[in-house]
Amino acid sequence: MNTKPKLLIVDDEAEICSLLKDLLSEDFETDTATNGAEAYTKAKQWHPQVILMDVMMPKVDGFAACESIRNDDATRHIPILMVTALNSGQDRMKAFDLGADDFVAKPFDVQELLVRIKSKLRRAKELRNIPQEVVQLANLALNVPAREVRIGDGLIDLSPVEYGILTLLIARQGEVISRREIMDEVWEDEQKSDRLIDAHVTSLRKKIAGFQGGIQTIYGEGYRIKTLS
Repeated sequence: MNTKPKLLIVDDEAEICSLLKDLLSEDFETDTATNGAEAYTKAKQWHPQVILMDVMMPKVDGFAACESIRNDDATRHIPILMVTALNSGQDRMKAFDLGADDFVAKPFDVQELLVRIKSKLRRAKELRNIPQEVVQLANLALNVPAREVRIGDGLIDLSPVEYGILTLLIARQGEVISRREIMDEVWEDEQKSDRLIDAHVTSLRKKIAGFQGGIQTIYGEGYRIKTLS
């Protein structure tokens, strides 16, 4: 029986799919998809633990596929790493807004990519092992067992990284959490930049705009979550 984590590689270039399969097959059970529509179908049927997603693909691109995966309860928990030649700040923000967990620019270093994939898998496993509880903060409810965040009666769709940041801030409510701590706790990857942290927090703020409180930026120090009262 194959006990390796399942990795879905999504790219319309057969050479890249073949190269990544060869490079990563020692650590992962791999499968491939050539466009976003096929990626979404395989995510639902094959249940990968992590997805490497190209952006520029025919039929359905990586952005649309990421959004579909995040909007489906059966697949929303799967970490998605966007691997693409696109590398502008606007592209990164769009990817994070749609639920991507990481953004890797082509050409990439294979060892760095492997570190990032394994980091996402470790974090996803740790979040599943958090003690069971429901935390209420003003009108925001964090249901840890279900990995759900609600504001009032509305379900908030967060990426795994956004969920991890929010969980950390709520667990240490009122404290200032440095960017370095967020990197260590949520990514476990020292190569992440402050700008990437800021991009995820910006996306998280937008998604919890109805929260009766907010995520404060403490300049030069980090972030904290507070209620209005």
